Amino acid sequence: MSEDQPQSPEVVETLDRALGQIDTARSYNEWLFDRARSRLGHRVADVGAGVGTFTALAAADGHEVMAVEPEAAFAAHLRQRFADSPAVAVVEGAIDALEAEVDSAICFNVLEHIPDHAATLRSIASRLVSGGRLFLLVPAHERLFGGYDRAAGHLRRYSKPKLRHLLGEAGFELETLRHVNPVGAAGWLVRVATSSSPDWPSSSFAAFDRLVPVLRPLDRLPLPFGLSLWAVARKP
Repeated sequence: MSEDQPQSPEVVETLDRALGQIDTARSYNEWLFDRARSRLGHRVADVGAGVGTFTALAAADGHEVMAVEPEAAFAAHLRQRFADSPAVAVVEGAIDALEAEVDSAICFNVLEHIPDHAATLRSIASRLVSGGRLFLLVPAHERLFGGYDRAAGHLRRYSKPKLRHLLGEAGFELETLRHVNPVGAAGWLVRVATSSSPDWPSSSFAAFDRLVPVLRPLDRLPLPFGLSLWAVARKP
């Protein structure tokens, strides 16, 4: 999922395991995708598509999807998964490999893996049509950075001011920037403080997915903290 250089084999293994578990978390995936669903337009770039979780949701809604994925193993998986889907084109490489203009881009839990995240945001902007939107999810609160982040290949977590500055420098107009998933942030902090293992918390994620119907109403509230930052940015 790194746009600039391949991840180490250990990180790819961790990502493969984590993304496979997330792919089965239907309530969580629908919750996240619903935040962008009504404003995607026809042609969508899934930047850092991984195993294709959100590519599949977008294609099922009738969108034409460019699944952009630099990791060779994940790109091969995407080609196999969507071999019979004419709505999906797999682009193996960084966002610079995408030659088509798109109406929107989704980039969920990807930017934190990329060394030159500023350049990636500029490249996404250059491939959006005028008025196109980027829907972005990144891990929040730099103080939460720990072993789980490192094991998953995260290079950083984000603050609101940092993300606002990055998007502005890339030429975007910010429409939405807010914290999401406060329950996840509390759970993450507890695990960072009490666990000596950096392994992906699969059992906790499965339990969280079952709580999503109860937690979704929190999206309507302005929250001072959360596990992630959700941003919607528009190309002028």
